[in-house]
Amino acid sequence: MKRNQTVNLIGAVTLVTLAAKLLGIVREALQARAFGTLAAADLYTAANNSSIYLFTTAAYALCIAAVPILTPRLRRSRREGYEAAGNLLTITVLVCAAVAVVWIGATFTPLMGFLWDGPAEEAAQLGAYMRVMALTLPVIGAAYLLVALMQSLEHFVLQGSMSIPYNLALILFLALLADRLGVGGYVAAVTAAWLLQLGMTVPYMIKEKYCPRFRLDLRADYVKTFFRTALVTVLTTSIFLFCYLQDSGMTARLDGSPVSAFYYADKLFTPLTTTLIYSISTVLFPKFSQEYASTDQATYRRYIWGVLRSTLAIILPMSMVLAAFGTPIVRVLFEGGNFDAASTAATGAIFTIYSLSMAGFCALDLLSKAYYTMEKTLTPLLVNAGILVCNWALNRALGPRWGGAGLAAATAVSITAGGVVMGALFLRKAGGIKTLPLVKSLLCTAAAGGALWAMTGQVLSGLEGKAMLVVKCVGMGAAAAAAYVLLMLLVRQEDFSDLLKRYRG
Repeated sequence: MKRNQTVNLIGAVTLVTLAAKLLGIVREALQARAFGTLAAADLYTAANNSSIYLFTTAAYALCIAAVPILTPRLRRSRREGYEAAGNLLTITVLVCAAVAVVWIGATFTPLMGFLWDGPAEEAAQLGAYMRVMALTLPVIGAAYLLVALMQSLEHFVLQGSMSIPYNLALILFLALLADRLGVGGYVAAVTAAWLLQLGMTVPYMIKEKYCPRFRLDLRADYVKTFFRTALVTVLTTSIFLFCYLQDSGMTARLDGSPVSAFYYADKLFTPLTTTLIYSISTVLFPKFSQEYASTDQATYRRYIWGVLRSTLAIILPMSMVLAAFGTPIVRVLFEGGNFDAASTAATGAIFTIYSLSMAGFCALDLLSKAYYTMEKTLTPLLVNAGILVCNWALNRALGPRWGGAGLAAATAVSITAGGVVMGALFLRKAGGIKTLPLVKSLLCTAAAGGALWAMTGQVLSGLEGKAMLVVKCVGMGAAAAAAYVLLMLLVRQEDFSDLLKRYRG
């Protein structure tokens, strides 16, 4: 794949994914207005975190594990690839169904008291929500396995677009039925809407003439590799999720930010962060394999370093803008109805601090996939385990002192430190790497970000209406972006100049 084609494909995937993510933000905004940060919303948050959020994390890991298994088989023979896909799909659905049964049974145990530190009737309600949400697990597993098959066939847009009908359906529910059916009705709607995500794979299956044929062959040579890789990638691809779960779990035991403040901050931060990062890695992941197979390890490591530097040249200013406008963004999107000014302040502070971890999140994602290409999973596993330990320790040090902001800061520091450590380990055998371009990006970001932060203090009074707040923030953001571009051109940052040439090409 030529460089310009790769850039154009990344752009297309990014736009589709961004559209889906923006719909998700609209959905979360309507949810915030309907349910706020009250106890009922906290129950929904706890149920979602303990079921669907974990299910999608595991299913995404299965998707990543399946791609390198299916891709070479499909290149050899469609029949061989489709047989492997049918086998993995069968195994996944059966395992997911078994786990769902166990999950439903666990919700009738004292486990609910551990997950929810509140009245017994609220713990029982939490269990009821989780039982409904557990029904989605086989559907989620099947959807992501089909996504892996289509990615192996170079249909990269599917993963970004599959949540569009899901979000549209839930937006309609929140707009028309939330007041009447409440949180319980929303739980049922979320569960049923996952069928729409599965349905998005049907047009692609028709186009590729793939009819799922369920077959079970546990002795296939790739089955052990599939599960071994999936178990590792559950941690390494979802490190922010597990840090977030630590944060939200601990905040429930502290006096300060409600659990829902972390939920809404995460629901805003994750889509904005992953839109570009996952679009890049989705397109380049197969290319990593080609590069690794055609060059020596030192050259491959320098290639990955170049990809990471170019990506950070875009991610760093995004992080700067989101951190500067954290609270205004939350106010515009979420404030209203039961989501009051106090909810905005709590959620905005957490989102602002989370935004500072974007560069570390980016480094962890790209470098982990670079290690998977080399069939080395130990380093990503150890680094991400270290991040969880670091976050746990910092949570206990900073949480009691600074509440929700301290917990968010613990995650930002842990994620960033993990990205630095993994980068150092990956590049130690690269030889002759260029660090000056990254230094230039950091300095330009700091300069433009400092100016933007100063402007917000002078321009934003806190009394603006939402429309005027949007106008002011867009104007200041555009000025800061222009300043960043100008600084990058003045210091002749080569990665940025190369990206501009590719887009012009």
